[in-house]
Amino acid sequence: MRSGRHGAARPPIGVLVQQDRVDFSLFALHAVIAVVIMISTGVASVAFWLSFLSVIASVVLAVRRIDRLSREEVADEELL
Repeated sequence: MRSGRHGAARPPIGVLVQQDRVDFSLFALHAVIAVVIMISTGVASVAFWLSFLSVIASVVLAVRRIDRLSREEVADEELL
């Protein structure tokens, strides 16, 4: 029988973000630029709504990246 942990705890988010600082800094930069465009254009502009979708996409991509990193981290621990 294999000895392994069932329901292994995932590492803290801060640790995962430190592993891929460049990716998360690019996500943050993308979101900040989109928010600046949203503030400068106003609600009636098409650029506002495209930037709004861009912010949502940045958040989704960051969450998916964190999930993938945590799964890889748990898989690496199970191999030990």
